[in-house]
Amino acid sequence: MHARARGPRAVLTRQPTEGRSRDGGLRLGEMERDCLIAHGASQLLLERLMLSSDSFELDVCQDCGFMGYNGWCVRCKNGNSVTKITIPYACKLLFQELMAMNIAPRLVLEDAIK
Repeated sequence: MHARARGPRAVLTRQPTEGRSRDGGLRLGEMERDCLIAHGASQLLLERLMLSSDSFELDVCQDCGFMGYNGWCVRCKNGNSVTKITIPYACKLLFQELMAMNIAPRLVLEDAIK
């Protein structure tokens, strides 16, 4: 059995490296995740899958739903309705890859629904 508290992370995804030879962390796989979901351990899932792995603060415009930058929405040309959310870095990376393929993902914020 191999475990670690802190250690190296992958450059691209900012997640812990895999494997004991690379001083990697234990992986919480899909079956383990499904088991935790079945037991209703939502806070444990939040901590294990995002907070202790690769959490990232992202600026999002409440009007158009696109990602902002430094409190500014490039699409709306203002910063009045930009808010910060915390998501996994892998999710932000997925959004950027979709945007590179000319697919525009929009985030609908629950508090912003009128």
